[in-house]
Order: sequence, then C-alpha cells, then structure tokens
Amino acid sequence: MSGGYDERCAADLANVGEGRELSRADRAWLARVVTGAVRPNRDKPLWDLAHALAGLARLTGAGAGRDLVTLALDPRLATPEALAARFAGASAGAAAADARGLTLAAPRPWRTTWAGLARLLALAEFVLTAEDLAQFPLVTGWFDDLAKEPDEAERLAKRLARHLAAYRSDHLPLLASERRFRGILGFLRGRSAFTDDDILAFWRAEMAAGERPGFRTVAEHFVTFEAAAAVREGLDGLSAAASLDAMEGWEERLTASLSDLAQGEPAASLADLLADLPDGPKVLTGSERNDLADLLRLEPFHRTRPLTALRAASFGRVQSGLANRLRRGGGGADLAARASCAEAEEYRALAARAADLAHHLGRMLRIAAALRLAATGLADDLDAEAQAALREAEADLRRIRRAGFDDRARVASGFAAMDAALVRLAEETGRFVRAAEALDRRQGLDAAFAADRAVFAQAFAAAYAGEAA
Repeated sequence: MSGGYDERCAADLANVGEGRELSRADRAWLARVVTGAVRPNRDKPLWDLAHALAGLARLTGAGAGRDLVTLALDPRLATPEALAARFAGASAGAAAADARGLTLAAPRPWRTTWAGLARLLALAEFVLTAEDLAQFPLVTGWFDDLAKEPDEAERLAKRLARHLAAYRSDHLPLLASERRFRGILGFLRGRSAFTDDDILAFWRAEMAAGERPGFRTVAEHFVTFEAAAAVREGLDGLSAAASLDAMEGWEERLTASLSDLAQGEPAASLADLLADLPDGPKVLTGSERNDLADLLRLEPFHRTRPLTALRAASFGRVQSGLANRLRRGGGGADLAARASCAEAEEYRALAARAADLAHHLGRMLRIAAALRLAATGLADDLDAEAQAALREAEADLRRIRRAGFDDRARVASGFAAMDAALVRLAEETGRFVRAAEALDRRQGLDAAFAADRAVFAQAFAAAYAGEAA
C-alpha cells in the first residue's frame, strides 16, 4: 500500500500519468481527485468533467459515447496547447471555445482553462480505464447518454461521483479510518492529545447526533488515532489554536500517518493471541477468554487509560445487549430496562475478576516452567527456593480438573506451543490490574462507576427512546 491506496489504484494512476506524460503537478492533482483529497468538495472535479464533456459533445457534434471516449483517450490532446489548437474559436449552441479555454452558457454558466481541460480529460481516461477496463462499458454508456443529451451533465456528474466513491471503497484501505479521524480531529479542534473524558464526550456527541456508534468501537478508533498521531509526532504539532482548514496539508499528513501505521502494525495483538490459543489443554475457558478480550482489546488503553477500558467492558456490553435486542426484535429485558444500565457490571467487580485471571495465568506459567524444566533434566540443579516452587507447580498440575490436563505429555506439548503467548497475556493482565488499582487510589472505582452509569443511562435512554416506545 502506498499513500493510502492499494497497488491496483497505484497502477491505474501510473497508467494514466505515463500514457499522457503528465507533469508531477498534474499527477498529484489526479491522485488527490481519485483519493478524494480535494477540499472542500471532493466531487467538484467530477462535476467539472461532466460539464467539460458536455461542452466537447456540442463542439464536435458527438452523437455517441464512443466519440467522447475517443477524445478522452487521444494522446494527441493531452496538453493544453494541443487542445487550444484543436478547439479555440469553435462554438456550437451553449458551448464556445476561445484563447483562454472552454465555456458553457447553459444550463448554467461554466468555464475551464485549457490546462484545466487537459487535467479533466486525464480524469476521464482514469474512470474509463481503471481496473483493467473493467468498468469501460458502463462508463461508455454514461458518455453515450450525455452525447445524446448534452444538457444532462448534472446526471453524469452524479453517476461519476457514485462510481468513484465505490472505487475508493474498494481500493483505499484507509478511507474509513481517514473519515473517522477527520471527525475526531474536528472534535478535538486539532489536538492530538486527549483524555478518557474526551473519548466519552465524542461518543456522547455521536449518540446525540443519531449515529448510535458502540462505545467500544469509538474507543478502538481513538486507539488507532493515538497510534497514528504518535507515528507522525502528533501530526506535526496540530494545535487547538488554529482551525483545521488553516493547517496546510493536514489531510496529507494524516493519510501518511495512517499509511505508516498500517505498515508498522504489531505482529499480533492481545486479541489475536487470545483468539489463537489452542483449545487443549484448556488453559482458559470460553468465559475467561471473553473476559480477557473485553479488558485487553483496547490495547494499550488497558494500561494507559484503564477508565476507558472499564467503560468499554461494562457499558459496551450493555450497548451490545441493546443492539442485539433491536436486531432480534425481542428476548430478555426490554429496551428501557437495559438502557437504565441496572445490569451494568461495576468497575470494582471487573477489576477483581482481572486480578483473579492474572493469578490464574501466573499459575499456568509456573506449570509451564515446571514442565519445561522436567523435560530438560535440570530440575535437580535448582536451589531450595526454586525446588519448592517447582513442587508447588507440580501439585497445581495434579489438582487441575480441566479438559486436556489428564495427559502429562499432551499438557507439556500444549504449553510449549503457547507459553510465549501466555507470558504476554499474563504480563498485560497484570498491568491492567495495577492500572486499575492506581485509578482506584486516584479517583475511586465505585465513585467512577456511579458517575458513569448516570451518563451512559442518560445517553442510552435518549438514543433508544423511539424503539422503546
């Protein structure tokens, strides 16, 4: 991936740029149009293209789409000078060409320079030839409609806008992230630093606007946003003092941040480690895996922003229940009861369960170490304290009554396949426990939960009131 778009898009852009021998500036313009980086209206170039083709249809008397396709693909018309030499002085109906460029008088006044027309024809070639001509018959048909009715430029502009939007969806992997981060940057007024309460406030604003995003989903967006900002050193110092529009090139810097981030993703997230743990021996039950996933999925917020991790685990489940109730159309408590957050799990209970899981994972690691030492034959060389720990681990192994722990050889091979993952999971669970303890000392888990329950209950009641009625 390069610049936020995939290899197919890069090849499509290169084909047009090389075939028309575009300058560096014109290639950059085309790339911005294709990726939607034109501000404030990313569809304006497509509107211009539709009107340019309408004007050319009049000037040339084009009676079919293939005539407009020929103009768009003719390499002899790739420069402003060639276009001026071909069309300057011509006029037909509402279209006229002079030394400065092409104009339309109806259905509304429109003008472009010869340099602008050269760029627009490069864009026409792109939409015709992209994806190895896969959409060529479709786009040619649209051109045919325009050739028959030159006043239908507005219709073609809308078709091209939808067409390019679909292309971006297929070939710009970072498009969804860019859209989300634009909203976050706007909400933060350009700041790259944020607090737990900023995350909550952004989610509440989205809920109030009728979007109803999951709180956990919003928190995940902030995780990636923070990582992208760090990659680009705070997006080159965006500050709250200036508007986003005044920050020259901030969209490009954001796109570059996301591209760098996508290429530098860690090999395995904590969620991936949990999902990939083998089923045997059953080191973690399904319920324990789900608990850990809820607490650790916002990596690294479980250790840097434990309040957000707790909010996502507790009230994220409530919101999931609301969404599932709406999807099923029934079952379980009604919407009003769910929205009250009466069944939300208290932060202290979540922290206590995390502590239990950290203890359990530590126990599993001791067993794994004991099995490995036994296999190496080095157990007799340990000091007294280590010998005692080894005996304790052996006793734990005999006491465990979980599936897969009844065959020592299978247990040993199973632990050997997962011990590295267990080390990391145990370490990160312990970090969450310590972060939650620090939060309790600083703010009080019970007080934080009580305050948050009121906030989430109010947001849920407002957002889901219509369905409840």
